Amino acid sequence: MAEGLVIIFSTASESEAPHIAQALVMQQLAACVNILPVTSVYRWQGDLCKDRESLLVIKTVQGSAETVIQEIRRLHSYELPEMLVIPVTGGYPPYLEWVAAETRR
Repeated sequence: MAEGLVIIFSTASESEAPHIAQALVMQQLAACVNILPVTSVYRWQGDLCKDRESLLVIKTVQGSAETVIQEIRRLHSYELPEMLVIPVTGGYPPYLEWVAAETRR
């Protein structure tokens, strides 16, 4: 079975999030993408920022990670988008098998 991953990142607009999510699923780079509204507090270029963003949680596999990151960079409006790759160390086996099957290219 392919090694599962979760990749998280945020977008500035509600319209950008579904566009990126749909592109990843349609290209079979992700089995599923959750989109959640969040408030992010961070420092950027010396300023304290507090912004409403959309947080995307991507379910994919190790073999697709680099392509997912490249596709996010291509579609994302941020100069420095957050992208964190988190290995899945366990889970419900039938779901993990589905993720692997949906991300085969």
